[in-house]
Amino acid sequence: MAPVTLPTTPFHMPVSRDFGPLPSDAELRALYPANLDLINVQVLFRHGERTPVRARFQTWGLQPFWPFCKIAQQFSQTIVTFPNGAAMPFEYVRRLESVARELPFNVPVPASGFTPGEHDGLCMLGELTDLGRATGYTLGERLRWLYVDKLRFIPPLFDDHAPFYFRSSHVARSNETLLSLLHGLYPTTYRDPELKPVIYTRLFPQENAYPNDENCKRLSELGFMFSEVVANRWNPVLAGYTSSKLTDVLPNGVAIDGSPRASGIFDTVAACAAHGVDVPAGFKDKVVVDTLRDAVIDEWYLGVKSSNEYRKLAVGALVGDFMHRINLAVAADKKRSTTPFAGSPFTEMLAKHAADRKTTPEKAVKMALYGSHDTTIASILCALNAFDSKWPPFTSDLTIELFAAPALHEGPDPSFAVAAPPQALAAVTTSTPSTPTAITPVPTQHRNYYVRLRYNDEPLTLPGCASTDADHLPGNPTFCTLDAFSRVVAEFVPQNWERACRTNLGKPILDAPVIAKEFASLPLKDDVVMQKAQA
Repeated sequence: MAPVTLPTTPFHMPVSRDFGPLPSDAELRALYPANLDLINVQVLFRHGERTPVRARFQTWGLQPFWPFCKIAQQFSQTIVTFPNGAAMPFEYVRRLESVARELPFNVPVPASGFTPGEHDGLCMLGELTDLGRATGYTLGERLRWLYVDKLRFIPPLFDDHAPFYFRSSHVARSNETLLSLLHGLYPTTYRDPELKPVIYTRLFPQENAYPNDENCKRLSELGFMFSEVVANRWNPVLAGYTSSKLTDVLPNGVAIDGSPRASGIFDTVAACAAHGVDVPAGFKDKVVVDTLRDAVIDEWYLGVKSSNEYRKLAVGALVGDFMHRINLAVAADKKRSTTPFAGSPFTEMLAKHAADRKTTPEKAVKMALYGSHDTTIASILCALNAFDSKWPPFTSDLTIELFAAPALHEGPDPSFAVAAPPQALAAVTTSTPSTPTAITPVPTQHRNYYVRLRYNDEPLTLPGCASTDADHLPGNPTFCTLDAFSRVVAEFVPQNWERACRTNLGKPILDAPVIAKEFASLPLKDDVVMQKAQA
């Protein structure tokens, strides 16, 4: 497994995923106790490194077209030939075109990169770069190492689609990262050449792989109100030291609602740092970077931290998708594949959905992969009170693991690890797994279920299930009971997302009275459109 070489940059913030060393055998035994049986894994990941989503800062020499997409310069499409209708590959080379900025204006000219005349391998705005493809592949390799080589959880060969569910947002960089990940998870020699992975993508109006404020009017309203509050709080701060260090490139200063917006500045500089592209000296100042980051994080995530309505509209529907797959896995584990498990806050909702659809019950899968975005991961972490206030690096992942265990009761039994060995770790079978003390299995068919979240390989302790012993695995608060986890997320999973997006339109922030009062005190034009601006 060859490590990805990341550019060295003086930028004082990790923008690319630092793939640390893989766990040792002892660490694996601690991460996956022998008394727990892994039954479902869902991996939500941010796309890999990309170019900025908009062309900015040409005034300080940053070219709009970056030459980091050499892998994508040659394409192959399937063309149907007529009259016989045979499918034939048709290869072509992509070239980007621009228009002249000097007299005569708007004359078509070939786009060029950092070197004059460089025209091959140029990237579109917001496109996944060669580095982004490499880090996506690396994430896939690491998933294979863990879930194939070590845990023997998913098959070593991709010759059956049944154990998997693959989905990407409609944004190309997410889909391409998923493809790179799949190639790392199942290289060519480990795939049936006749079996094509099925990747699901939703129509833009129904997309929930990121906070879809463009198709959710109420979310856009809330986003505008929170953004205005953040601008009122942060603009005076940004106008001080941060702006004073950037006068050479931003003579009008830095502001949340400036031009360019603070979030747009942050996005461009982060993309530069990820690819080793030099930035002005002011962006190498740690105070400048930290202040800019904190302001942008507040703009994008104050809402999901403060308002349950915001959480519901931003990521509640996607978390509901996660719970749907957990429900299917539990039902399959209980040998009742068409009946949701008892005691879950989602039981009635899922049963109603199944009745409304009147379709063949969906089957449980072992692994689901979701290509998504930084705002998705950070918003879910905020909703669960587990956000570390650091922007998710490129190719970050949030992994949700579902475990089953025999029902337990208190009482010493030193032979527990031997008495109940449900799922041995490959290559780690010679050692006795460590297990919590004073716990023994009950001879019953009943199974307890636990949910664990890992963010960039680190297990998370969720406040919603860590504070009460009955809500997590004894001795390990990173394993939430399924009931406790279900209660936490049920608070912000909507029954009907599209209907919720049309509810409360024109109303103030309803569940954050202090922020609502602050917004009401701001001077706004009468004809202002309450719609959150894009970065």
